[in-house]
Amino acid sequence: MSRTLSALRWCAPALLLGALATQALATNGMYLTGYGSEAAGRAGANLAVADRALGLQANPAGIAQLQGTHFGVDAQFLAPSLHYGGDPFGNDFDGDSKVFTMPSISWVRGAHGSPWTFGLALISQGGMGATFAGYATPFGTSDGTSSEVRFATLTPTVAYAVNEDLAFGVSANAGYSDVTFAFWPNTSFYNDGGTPMDPADDMGFFGADLTERARTFNTSVRAGALWRVVPQVTLGAVYQSETNGQYENGTLTLNQSAIGLGRVHYDAAVDGFTWPAQFGGGVQLRPTERLMLAADVRRYLWEDAMAKITVKGTNPDAASPMSTVEMPFTFTWANEWVTAVGAEYRATPALTLRGGFNYGDSPVPDETLNPLFPAITTKHVTAGLGWTRGAHTLNLAVERAFEAKQTNDNTNMNVNPFGPGAFVDHSQWTVSLGWSKAFSR
Repeated sequence: MSRTLSALRWCAPALLLGALATQALATNGMYLTGYGSEAAGRAGANLAVADRALGLQANPAGIAQLQGTHFGVDAQFLAPSLHYGGDPFGNDFDGDSKVFTMPSISWVRGAHGSPWTFGLALISQGGMGATFAGYATPFGTSDGTSSEVRFATLTPTVAYAVNEDLAFGVSANAGYSDVTFAFWPNTSFYNDGGTPMDPADDMGFFGADLTERARTFNTSVRAGALWRVVPQVTLGAVYQSETNGQYENGTLTLNQSAIGLGRVHYDAAVDGFTWPAQFGGGVQLRPTERLMLAADVRRYLWEDAMAKITVKGTNPDAASPMSTVEMPFTFTWANEWVTAVGAEYRATPALTLRGGFNYGDSPVPDETLNPLFPAITTKHVTAGLGWTRGAHTLNLAVERAFEAKQTNDNTNMNVNPFGPGAFVDHSQWTVSLGWSKAFSR
């Protein structure tokens, strides 16, 4: 049986999809267009803008512009809309409607008369999921898929002001992430249709469930510069390294009821899943005292981060013919350019209005698209406002990621286990709320 069970490799990509799906519901690949309600209102155009404390997430040099102590709390609420259909099994349905909350807390201290500024933030980088119920499987069952990933970073930051116009900054990102998934967990199928001379006709599928989250601690570094060329023009630049770390210490459950073993549990790990390196530059223009314009260009290096990913299961708790499970999957994501343009207008001393547009090519090739990883939205429009009263500021932003659709016509079941013709529609609303306070110097 161990030879014939090698035929199960065809379903390995599908199992992997669930493990990683939830990151896909962000809006620039696995990233948000902007972190924090101020940046979100400008569609993420903030590499050359010194936002409040949470601005260290974009360009750590920006906090050098802050004097005194600043504290902020932000939350972003993501409401994705997914639709799947077109496969050979007649499936056509919406994903479950959910709202995902991503909170962040930030603090910055800049001493008057000192060139040094220090900051610390706890930032939600991810926290989304994709759930589909009532899937008609190729094995005659009705089953479901679900997935969730969580990712947060603790980000100590330091910035140094060379003079009033030039500053450098660096952030050390210490991250924690975990992942769980279920892929047709109640389905178990095995067809012993082969012969001793030709066992390759045997076919099986064992539903999978990551019943205990695989988790990782990872690190990365972000460095930035901010240069005010003249009072009306500021330039910014940033580089961030790829995260390092491996998801492990999870439990993978395979439904092997079809061969009389019930649900078998494995120690689980996920190799090859990282957040990519990125770099970018931005410009800020102030044509009038009240009006500020900003534009950024970023490059996300997905090719090195999302190429081949493998889910591994070891040490089964039963005498399964599969003593180890190794499920490779090829994503072959493309590197992505993202452009963001935004504007900010101070209508009154208390009221600030914002708006922006963000465009990024989908990094997902059609031939590797799947319904659980639809990171395909490209066009985003945003609007926001800020209200200041004394030392307190409230900010609100709304983003619409317009509907995008891609179709996978790949007939290779090792790459597209859902079958040729499968398509995904993805659109999304995001609402950002923030409060900050500037304390005395």
